[in-house]
Amino acid sequence: MNLFSLNSPFARGANKLVMMLYAGILWFLCSIPIITMGVSSAALCEVLLKAVKNQEGYITGSFFRAFRGNLKQGVQLGIPLLLAQFVFAFNLFYYGVLGGEGFLIQTVVFAVLSLLTLTAFSYVFAVMAKFENTASGHFRMAAALMARCPGWTAAILVIQALTVFLTWFFVYFPVLFIMGISGYMQAAVFDHIFQSLIDRGVIEEESGS
Repeated sequence: MNLFSLNSPFARGANKLVMMLYAGILWFLCSIPIITMGVSSAALCEVLLKAVKNQEGYITGSFFRAFRGNLKQGVQLGIPLLLAQFVFAFNLFYYGVLGGEGFLIQTVVFAVLSLLTLTAFSYVFAVMAKFENTASGHFRMAAALMARCPGWTAAILVIQALTVFLTWFFVYFPVLFIMGISGYMQAAVFDHIFQSLIDRGVIEEESGS
């Protein structure tokens, strides 16, 4: 098979990578107002959940349709989660960077809280991208799934930790590009979680619980 054929594994992989990078850039641009970061995350996850199944279609149109559809609930859930993350991240910086070795316990506590909040952020907006529900219903379902699937929750936490690590040490590159790659990895995990629970009749497709 010709390596550069449109149907070759190389070409399909390259197209998928470009799609992830482009989706990450859309996420970044739409997250600039900060309060829309939750909405952007739900839109990104909706696009990438389809991409995992090779159903992504036209990325720009899909992203902005999801953005508009999740705008109200995304802001409602995004703002409190972002505020919590800001508080934990500020304390992590204060104790970990400014406090020095005398504040190791506080540093560890706020690092864990920060990563758990990021993980909850991912769950909430993955649930919003997949199911129809109220804002409070999305939050309850996300919390239940985090507790029900500890192994996969740990996997999401590791992905988030790696994303934060790369962003911290390489600054500009990951902000623009790694969100698409990180988001795709998380979408693959969430697709497995959702499909497994749907197949077992625990939750219904396209409906919240």
